[in-house]
Amino acid sequence: MVKYPLILLLLLTLNGAAQVIPDNTGSKLKKEEALQALQFHNKVRGDVGVAPLKWSAKLASFAQLWADQIVAGGCKMKHRPYSGEWAQKYGENIYYSMNKDATAARASGAWYDEIKDFTYGKLEKSTWSKSGHYTQMIWRTTTTMGMGKANCPSGASIIVANYDPLGNYMGQKPY
Repeated sequence: MVKYPLILLLLLTLNGAAQVIPDNTGSKLKKEEALQALQFHNKVRGDVGVAPLKWSAKLASFAQLWADQIVAGGCKMKHRPYSGEWAQKYGENIYYSMNKDATAARASGAWYDEIKDFTYGKLEKSTWSKSGHYTQMIWRTTTTMGMGKANCPSGASIIVANYDPLGNYMGQKPY
C-alpha cells in the first residue's frame, strides 16, 4: 500500500531525519558539530511532540557575532542587551565552559538538563528562571536555530544559540 511509505516519510521528517546543515554553517562551528546540536535539539523537541527545527546560517552568524563580542568584552557571560547596536532579535541561550573543547551538543545537553526543574504549564518568572534555556529549546512556535562558538584567552569556551521566532513568553505554555 502506498500510504504506509508516505506516513513513514512524514514521521522521519517530523523526527528530524531529514536535517540539513549547509557547508558554510554561518559560524565557527564545523558542519558535523552543528548537525549534532541540531539533532539533539530535534530529539528533545520530538520528545514533547513539537516540530523539528531547521538550521539557519543567518542565525548562526548572529550567534557567532555575540560569542565573539563576549570574548572581546573579557569573557563575561551575558545576554544581548534589549536595545542598541547589539540588541536582541531572537531567542538566545548561552553556555560557558572552562573546557576549550566544549561542543555545541554539550551546550545543548546542559540546557536540556534544566528539564529537572521544569513543570509543564504557563511560564511565570518564578518557573522560567530555572528552566528557560530548556523551554526555549522546545518552544512550539520556534522554527529555526543557529549557534556560534568562541574561545576566551583563558581557554574557556562560549557557545551561543539563537532561535527564531523567539520563545519564553510569560503566561504561555511552551507547547
